[in-house]
Amino acid sequence: MLEKQLKKIRTKNKLTIEELSKTCNLPLAYLKEVEEGKRELTSKALDYLLSSLDLDEDIEALHFSTSGMGDKLRAMREEKGLTLEELGRHLDLSVTYLSEIELGERTPSIQTLQKISRYFNVPISLFLHTEGKLLTTGKKIRMTRESRGMTQKQLAIKAQISPGLVAQLETGKVQPSLKTIERIAKALDVSVCYLILEQEDAEGLIAGISPELRELLFEPRVQMLIGHICTLDSEQLRLVLNFIHMLKEPALKEK
Repeated sequence: MLEKQLKKIRTKNKLTIEELSKTCNLPLAYLKEVEEGKRELTSKALDYLLSSLDLDEDIEALHFSTSGMGDKLRAMREEKGLTLEELGRHLDLSVTYLSEIELGERTPSIQTLQKISRYFNVPISLFLHTEGKLLTTGKKIRMTRESRGMTQKQLAIKAQISPGLVAQLETGKVQPSLKTIERIAKALDVSVCYLILEQEDAEGLIAGISPELRELLFEPRVQMLIGHICTLDSEQLRLVLNFIHMLKEPALKEK
């Protein structure tokens, strides 16, 4: 992983750890622990580093897996209504090269991945996964399925996939395509972001809150509620936020 090579890459970029901390907007103490092997990089920290550093190493050399990357790229391209030719012109990349990435026949360089992520305005970590991410997604699928009182076979029928695939996903043995995740999310009535968000990402977002509230937010039922919030449109979300604001306001005194 990048943690083991961070110091080497930082030195190659002629940066002190203090300068890297400032450049990537990451805590100095956190980066020191990462370089010492005491902490792992969260996806958000990974995005900061991959976006800020000049990396000429290929993805395999950094021990990232890119399984499913092509499906995600194709889904985002189609969502924008772009052909391969049009996307190629925007990114200054050949149609053949992009086609090979989408088909999983070629792994892009870090520089190409940075270019793609900037164009679609998504984090680089969206295209990369680790074994831990697979297990997190699988555990969430199993937990949500069981909370719905569904068997693996029932979920498979509703999501139009095989029961064997459900079992493999829940044990983290395979990387699901984006379309498969979308089908499962729809069948379980949760958002896609709930299934693919890693707990370490959430920890990075709520690092500043109290330990008691942090523990509550990682309670399974609360996480499922957060997953539902991700599916709300702007008007529905506004109503939820207004309700929260009302709860925080002191009760009006009777005149």
